[in-house]
Amino acid sequence: MNQNKGSLTALVSCFARGYHASKSQNPIFQDCIANSLLHEEEKQLIGSNWANAIHFFDKEKGETLKSFDEKLEWVMNTQTIPQLVSRSRYVENGLISAIKRGFRQYVILGAGFDTFAWRQENLPHDFTIYEVDHPATQEFKRNRLEEMGLDIPENVKFVPVDFTSDSLLDELKKAGYNRQQYSYFSLLGVVMYLEKQDFFKLLSSVSDLAVNGSSFVFDYLDEAAFDEKTAAKKMTQMRQITASTGEPILTGFDPFEMDRELQDCNMLLYENLSPANIEEMYFSGRTDGLHAFDHFHFAHLVVHK
Repeated sequence: MNQNKGSLTALVSCFARGYHASKSQNPIFQDCIANSLLHEEEKQLIGSNWANAIHFFDKEKGETLKSFDEKLEWVMNTQTIPQLVSRSRYVENGLISAIKRGFRQYVILGAGFDTFAWRQENLPHDFTIYEVDHPATQEFKRNRLEEMGLDIPENVKFVPVDFTSDSLLDELKKAGYNRQQYSYFSLLGVVMYLEKQDFFKLLSSVSDLAVNGSSFVFDYLDEAAFDEKTAAKKMTQMRQITASTGEPILTGFDPFEMDRELQDCNMLLYENLSPANIEEMYFSGRTDGLHAFDHFHFAHLVVHK
């Protein structure tokens, strides 16, 4: 991972969560910390880039919407925010349910600028959060936390891992991970950029180190996203953007075959939400233009070995 690229991704996602929390009258996901992690000049630069991108996404909207605020709101609400906030809501709703069932470890893979650790309330005293990310991105975050005067909670462990050379198991063990406790793993916005065999390798690593009954939650694309005849316009544009930045979208799954594909990873498919399911859960009845993205699914796996 390029340090600047990893940091930029973290900043852009953080901006979107903060924008939604501050601008929406009915936030799907209330990230009240996100804005505190960004400099004002970063907010202005990211916002300007998104607003100016309106002509790429929709030329007609680029002409009819005149003000900067209108353009930014349209781009954020139609191209960025829905997926980011709904997947975060799904993960954290599942996490709260898991904690009530006795889970005491939360492992955030590719944590970026995730802020759960700074929004936690009424958690068990023995609950531990492990933030796992590339060393460069993690150093960037720790420096930013210090700069903004945000203390690191005592139950948070930073676990720097370069997946190309480091062992997830070894690094988690160094950080105090308890292999006898139920754990909840999350991986958001990453699977689509991995080769399928690398994702299965990661799942196998997680099932090796986690006790039976532990959870692994992630978002993924369906195979139709890669078919020019069936892919939504938004998806085609997204693939163009990511390819131009050197991080092409690589992997999709057949939702009806996923359970079979996971058998060798010692994982069972507990829940598999389609875009229609996500729309009903988080976007039904909204009037702000937010809708679930086509081709994106949420999955909840359970370790079974």
